[in-house]
Amino acid sequence: MKSYDKKDLILKTIIETYLNGNNPVGSNELNHKVRIPASTIRVYFKKLSDEGVITQLHISSGRIPTINAMKYYWQEQLCEEELIINDLTLLKFLLDKFEIYALIYGGDELILQDIDMVNNKFIVLDFGQNEIVLKFNQDSLIFLQRLIGLDLKSIENLAFRIEFKELLEKIAMLKQSMIYYRYNESKAYQIYQNDEFAKLLSPKIGFYFDGKLQFEPLFEEGFMGLKLKSTFLGKEAKAIFAGSVYSDFKTMLNIIKEAA
Repeated sequence: MKSYDKKDLILKTIIETYLNGNNPVGSNELNHKVRIPASTIRVYFKKLSDEGVITQLHISSGRIPTINAMKYYWQEQLCEEELIINDLTLLKFLLDKFEIYALIYGGDELILQDIDMVNNKFIVLDFGQNEIVLKFNQDSLIFLQRLIGLDLKSIENLAFRIEFKELLEKIAMLKQSMIYYRYNESKAYQIYQNDEFAKLLSPKIGFYFDGKLQFEPLFEEGFMGLKLKSTFLGKEAKAIFAGSVYSDFKTMLNIIKEAA
């Protein structure tokens, strides 16, 4: 278990207390939680405020963590684990409770098994129960034949690097057909509050995650997205969760893991 010095312990406790109740945290409340004298806590309040990781909304109120503090906290706290989702009623309840948007989709794991040519007009990429059809082009055929055995995610990455637009569009269409679950679209709109919110409704958003966690510029300031490997009702999938940096992603994920 990670050990914390007093300053880090106080900051971590402020964050987790704020996540639990969304109310500013005062020195007396922290005193009961961390067993550090309130006078000492106030000294650390000053240090943490000077560092820009906590702020005070009103002179008489307690402190809340800043957006930058929350970003650092989530980078430290959210480990990359596979999520097993079997209970949709529970999932919906948690997404409502913590005000988080969810998109769960498949496709990344599909393996290109074979390539066929039809009447010298079309190239058919065989992914088992799924397929992608492209216009015939000799150079495209030579390139695609080298991809047999790769998964769809790797193929998508390569297509992006060489700007193979038709293939990228067809991959996006295939993934769109493999959306298993989407909920709380209104929260997606709150993140952007303009037509940009539509990009969160498509599995294409997952392509822009270079890790499990993303903040701005992919999301507006104060918001974040989390991408996790998942098993959704027995199917291999990717799950994207998005919401405010002040939403309690950690508790939500822990409850889902415990239920599984």
